[in-house]
Amino acid sequence: MTLATPTRRRLLGVIFSALLVAGLPACQKTSGPQLPAGPYSVAEVFDGDSFNLQAKGGQIVRVRIAGIDAPEKTQPYSNKAKDSLTELLQSGSIGLQPVKVDAYDRWVANVSIGDRDLGLAQIQRGYAWYFVRYKKDISEAQQQRYAEAERSARDTRLGLWAGIDASVRNPALMPEPPWKFRERTRKEK
Repeated sequence: MTLATPTRRRLLGVIFSALLVAGLPACQKTSGPQLPAGPYSVAEVFDGDSFNLQAKGGQIVRVRIAGIDAPEKTQPYSNKAKDSLTELLQSGSIGLQPVKVDAYDRWVANVSIGDRDLGLAQIQRGYAWYFVRYKKDISEAQQQRYAEAERSARDTRLGLWAGIDASVRNPALMPEPPWKFRERTRKEK
């Protein structure tokens, strides 16, 4: 009896391939956490770039807006940035395009109301910086819009940029980017 005839080899190859393909889904990693389905309602706004939503099924969805950084709670303009985001979130049906889950277990996402980009809106209002460090989290077109919006808000002295003229005389009045504020306060502890 010959075990390795060409026909048997082909048959064994087909059987092996079928078993391999059938077993792959069971061996593959899951794609990670899944964003709960909307519609969403606002549960809590923490500051000008992060908030909790309640999903259709009742789950709480922690969100950080991609590509922006707003003043921390103890920084000037933090309350105005929070109020601005609260107003935007209440203006219509919330859309999320998740980018990733961050180290704080929040969904970093592009957030919109209809076709309005809320990250861009916060920058245009002068209540957030374009967070260049995480530019890979947003599209190239968004990167350009965010950079231009920050320049425009600064030039027209909107939001946190309102007192920038006084900072020429007193540099302590210059708005401090939140990432520098967090770094400085960590060192002071």
